[in-house]
Formats: sequence, C-alpha cells, structure tokens
Amino acid sequence: MKSLKNLLPALGLVFGATLAMAMNFANDPTERYAEDPAPGPEIWYNLAGVTPGPETYVCDELKNEDCSFEMPDKNSTPVEEGEFIITGELDSFVK
Repeated sequence: MKSLKNLLPALGLVFGATLAMAMNFANDPTERYAEDPAPGPEIWYNLAGVTPGPETYVCDELKNEDCSFEMPDKNSTPVEEGEFIITGELDSFVK
C-alpha cells in the first residue's frame, strides 16, 4: 500500500500529460488545395487525402510562403507553410 501511495504523484503527472496531448488537436482540414507555381493559367491541385512525399508533393519549409489552402483561393486560410513543389502525379483543375 505504501509503494502505491508513493506512485500517485507520478501517475497523476502521466494522466495529466495524456489529457493535455488528447486535447491538443492539429488543424488538419479534409479539404486542402495548392496552386501550381508555374506561370500560366491558374491551376489548382486538390490535395485532400494526398500524403506529401517524393511521389506527390512537398512543401519546402525554408521558403516563407503558404503552401496549401483550405479553399482553391490564395485569400483562404493557409493550411501548410512553405513553397509548393510538385514531385509526382496530382489531380488538377483550372479555376
């Protein structure tokens, strides 16, 4: 019983940390769009369900830009930061 009593502060700390992590939700909207950086017509890519990587796209975080947005519009809320770089095949549409 005495050893259990000594563990209570540590258990309380673990429980509190678990609750803090559970309540810290990341902003990850299901809709995500990025504009083609190439000059020409305004082409947007629907990134919903697309995982960034070498076969899709990356956001170069070294650049101080907005990579993707909640709507296909540069005035909408940014989702990811960095320069949008296409590294594979993506579904696109002209706005």
